[in-house]
Amino acid sequence: MGLPQTDVFHQFLTIAAQGLVGRAGHDTDRDRPVRQSKGFSMPKERSEELEYGPVLIIGGRNKGRILYYDDDDNKKTAICYAGHPLDFVGNVLVRKSLMRYPTVDDLLRRREAIWRTLNSHAIRDNWNVHPTYIHQLWSERTMVYSALEERRMIGSLPRMGHKSDVFLCHSSADKWLVRRVHDDLATLGASPWLDENQIKVGDSIVAKIDEALQLAPTMIVFLSEISVKSLWTSKEWQSFLARKLSGKTLQILPALVENCEIPSILQDVKYADFREEYNDGFKQIYDAIT
Repeated sequence: MGLPQTDVFHQFLTIAAQGLVGRAGHDTDRDRPVRQSKGFSMPKERSEELEYGPVLIIGGRNKGRILYYDDDDNKKTAICYAGHPLDFVGNVLVRKSLMRYPTVDDLLRRREAIWRTLNSHAIRDNWNVHPTYIHQLWSERTMVYSALEERRMIGSLPRMGHKSDVFLCHSSADKWLVRRVHDDLATLGASPWLDENQIKVGDSIVAKIDEALQLAPTMIVFLSEISVKSLWTSKEWQSFLARKLSGKTLQILPALVENCEIPSILQDVKYADFREEYNDGFKQIYDAIT
């Protein structure tokens, strides 16, 4: 039987009081100063891979951890905090190629892993570890709980009763959002089609996309300033539209990423709105598919 959380927290406070916990503002991997956090606000959207905020580390010494992506050290390396920017303990440099957006399952697994580690120390009364290590785990755990709370709507949605094929039509500039929608749809039982997951080296890009377009009964069209001007996105859209006009039962779901000029043919179609809150937009997509 594990100790109650209050007992573990009491143990933590005791050892934290015995030694100053954390070295805020220093890289825990390389032990060199890096920029201080800019402070917390709503996660900042990037036109590239990921938006700033909680990320899952998929490789390297921090593999499996949920860290807060706060800033860029350079084009290939990110500055990540062990915990929320308002309550972090140290920071590490992580290659951007080793980061991805965490799904609800990722957050739940990490929450369980942290709790098992802390509970193990408490059960064995083994606190012969550096206070910074314990503090980092508590800070990371707090951030994971916060992320789950923000996404409680996703976790509360029932799994889809059927495996719905969904084609994600988008510009590469909007990958940060599209990947998140893809992961959450997959978690809830859908079968979303995302080019980077389906097209392998040596495959014909045109053939693979055309195959997916022929099979998917639903297309989500992500609308942003860049995507509405993207010729490649337009070709995907035109192919799907041609099938719909030919009499096939197909579903087109516009998803508004940011303020932009909506194509005239979609102006009378209700769109899912991701401009303010991700959960609002995703719930609208989920309801339309189910």
